[in-house]
Amino acid sequence: MSSATRAADIDPAFDKSVQPVLAAHCVECHGGAKKKSGLDLTSRAKVLEGASSGPVVVAGAASQSLLVQLLDAKSDPHMPPKKQLAADDIATIAQWINGLKATAPPAAPTTLPSQNHWSFQPMKRVDPPATKDKAWARNSIDAFVLAELEARGLKPSPTADRVTLIRRATFDLTGLPPTPQEVRAFVADDSADAYEKLIDRLLASPRYGERWARHWLDLARYADSSGFHNDLDRPNAWRYRDYVIASFNADKPYGRFIAEQLAGDEVAPGDAGALAATGFCRNGPSNEDNMGQEAEKHRLDELDDLISTSSAVFLGLTIGCARCHDHKYDPIPQTDYYRLLAVFNSATKKEVSLDAAGRPVLGTRSPSSAGKNAELGLRAPGATTAPATKPATKPAKPDPKAPAIMAMVETSAKTRKTNLLWRGDWKNIGPEVQPGVPVALASVAAHFAEPAKDAPSTGRRAELARWLASPDHPLTWRVMANRLWQHHFGRGIVPTTSNFGLSGERPTHPLLLDWLATELVARGGQLKPMHRLIMTSATYQQSSQFSEGAFAADPENRLLWRMGKRRLEAEAVRDAVLAVSGNLNDTMGGPGIKPRIPPELLVASQRNKWPTVTKESSEHWRRSVYVYAKRQLRLPILELFDAPENSQMCSERGVSTVPTQALVLMNDEFVNEQARYFAVRVQRAVPNDIPGQIALAYELALARPIDAERLKDATAFVAQQTAMHKEAGKRDESAKLALADLCHVLMNSNEFVYVD
Repeated sequence: MSSATRAADIDPAFDKSVQPVLAAHCVECHGGAKKKSGLDLTSRAKVLEGASSGPVVVAGAASQSLLVQLLDAKSDPHMPPKKQLAADDIATIAQWINGLKATAPPAAPTTLPSQNHWSFQPMKRVDPPATKDKAWARNSIDAFVLAELEARGLKPSPTADRVTLIRRATFDLTGLPPTPQEVRAFVADDSADAYEKLIDRLLASPRYGERWARHWLDLARYADSSGFHNDLDRPNAWRYRDYVIASFNADKPYGRFIAEQLAGDEVAPGDAGALAATGFCRNGPSNEDNMGQEAEKHRLDELDDLISTSSAVFLGLTIGCARCHDHKYDPIPQTDYYRLLAVFNSATKKEVSLDAAGRPVLGTRSPSSAGKNAELGLRAPGATTAPATKPATKPAKPDPKAPAIMAMVETSAKTRKTNLLWRGDWKNIGPEVQPGVPVALASVAAHFAEPAKDAPSTGRRAELARWLASPDHPLTWRVMANRLWQHHFGRGIVPTTSNFGLSGERPTHPLLLDWLATELVARGGQLKPMHRLIMTSATYQQSSQFSEGAFAADPENRLLWRMGKRRLEAEAVRDAVLAVSGNLNDTMGGPGIKPRIPPELLVASQRNKWPTVTKESSEHWRRSVYVYAKRQLRLPILELFDAPENSQMCSERGVSTVPTQALVLMNDEFVNEQARYFAVRVQRAVPNDIPGQIALAYELALARPIDAERLKDATAFVAQQTAMHKEAGKRDESAKLALADLCHVLMNSNEFVYVD
């Protein structure tokens, strides 16, 4: 130990009064070779170094010091664990800490991991690489993919046939199977741009928004109930879901999409849609009816959910890990977490009424301030959009008949003071923290100016959204481009789609990722052109043909030498059943529907009860994105096919293969009922022609013509089932029941639930 270090550690008050107390009661667990929680209490210097989770002493403030707080008889956890320190001993430690204000040495600098990680570096736009094969590539994407394949001696797979392409593209963009008429028209279209026209038609369909909104709702942990013990109803949550669907259909620029969800009340205070967008900030589980004396703790827990979700969704970073201590892997100190908390801390949850014209009633707003806020975070680079509607200077009278909006808002410029909380404990208050962005991303400037006293809000969330949408942001655009790729290919270029940090996986095609990200920026942040670009590539149009040589070199298909076969998501399975039966109700929007759930399962949900439905009708047969999302009780067919429970953000669904999936398709009342409707549909379309009925059923279910061998087998199956039903005394219905059996078999086939 140097003489300077010894001098800094000399403290007679500590040595005489504090050290004996710690030695007698604490160092058994916090000293020598045994240092629980990384805390060493054997010397003054070690005490001031703190624990692995942060400092335990706040110089000059004993009441804010963890070391003193844990000694209190009511503290949980409590130290020492099995006894209570004498009041005089606690007072001695507190007196010493209060006297440290002028003499305490500066805190040791926090050592962070390297900030040279690839994802924190500026995006680089590079030209597509040269390739040996000059004929295969259809656009720039293919050059990046082919260059990697050629470097490893691999070749791409042949182009898929047209039937496979239309089924793949239709499920990808709409989540529904193509109709036989659509398949036949596409196969027969010999124009050079037939495939491009198909993609454009699908992107223009309102079904596109319903499909791609479902991906985003997974990220936004959307639900219609609050979760926890009582799982309370959220009667206005559906407005957020409808906002997302409308935004995707309108191809809203991504920068605007971010701004409305984080700060819709600030950037467009007169827009009901933008206000509903702030439901993103409130979608997480909450426990309002059971907070007791710890309302502030629950408020901070809900904000933690928001910070964790927002950072993972928009930045691909696990900033939530820094609530209690510096991040263990990424260059994210604990102060970064609380800077973001300061951004959101002044906002409040509010059910906002609408006036007779459908405008939100937020209270008095300054037109000049609202206009200024409307310029913050509205546009992605290159995008154009109409300015936000200016609100009235006086609040309009609410319309009692209008339904409210579940929102998060600010109604004044008053800011809530934000303090760092040691170990994330709401009672363990540390130094005050100002709003800001992560230090590792400070190369993109953010300006959290002090708001004017008469401003309608602090403007902090709008500034955060503007910062996120900056065209040179190293993470925002990479993360979103990667998500697009993920849902078209089944895996992102960065496989850990919400973790671009040091513990996440590295990109398989880093130059391609940056090219896509910069292309997304250049196209104004609009997603539909990116879909078209990806789906018209030769890479996307490959078949799923197997190659032993390629598999040996790249068994996980990370280099994309073929198109992977993928199982339909849960919602697409249910929607496909309804589509082929002819019963899919395409009504859009509104409160969630509650289809039939087996009565024996309803017993488990005694709060916010699900109604007992004995017979379903058209109102229950809408798309699955409109099914009421109850956190404590999910629709069984959706749960069994891996729909997330949405208590937290889900960036990648699991794909399980379990016997209960086959059993539900075989035995579930809904599937059996729809199989019977399916049979009636084909009988009516092709009367008195069993081979024709079989052929149509095959086309409807699998989107391809039936071959002669399968037609022969299916005809024999129908004849066998007809005879069986006749023997069972159902002579008059035997033909319909036999055809229903075939339709049921088709719904249970691998081809029905998988896409090549």
